[in-house]
Amino acid sequence: MHKKIAFIGSLGSGKTTIIEHLTQINAFNTDIQLTENMDRKMTTLGIDYGQINIDKTTSFGLYGVPGQRKFSFIWDFVKVGLWATVILVKNNDQTSVNELNYLLDYFEISSNSLCLIGVTHADINHDEKTYHKVQNILDHKKLIVPVYTIDSRTSKCTELIINTLIAIEEQCFHEL
Repeated sequence: MHKKIAFIGSLGSGKTTIIEHLTQINAFNTDIQLTENMDRKMTTLGIDYGQINIDKTTSFGLYGVPGQRKFSFIWDFVKVGLWATVILVKNNDQTSVNELNYLLDYFEISSNSLCLIGVTHADINHDEKTYHKVQNILDHKKLIVPVYTIDSRTSKCTELIINTLIAIEEQCFHEL
């Protein structure tokens, strides 16, 4: 069984990085050089892809999408048949926090969705305001979703995401 996991979030939130650290195959990424003067040099233009093989019959496909809304046609392709959604929110970036509301709606996250939110870049500017803003958005939408502060460059944090998704599915969705 192939389970599809989407990694979504604003520009620069760490989607490509997390897929590169999770995948057991050579990650396919669609990064291109940015022409605009931004705080980063590269951005995803298509779909990043990686894969985790659990056993001979179970694998996770890791799909990262561009962070800009103008590429939402790619989001439409990826959101079909999702097993889980991981939303990355860049710490101390109000644009990234604001985008969370839109992404929750666009990807139709509900109490029946398998979802996790990771606050990234906390190592640069450790501040819990972003975490609390994310939690307030979830409370307003009456969603219970795990929120972690993560470093998408470390195996420990990236594995926490996969293990949490598996645990949620086993605990919550199999009891029904």
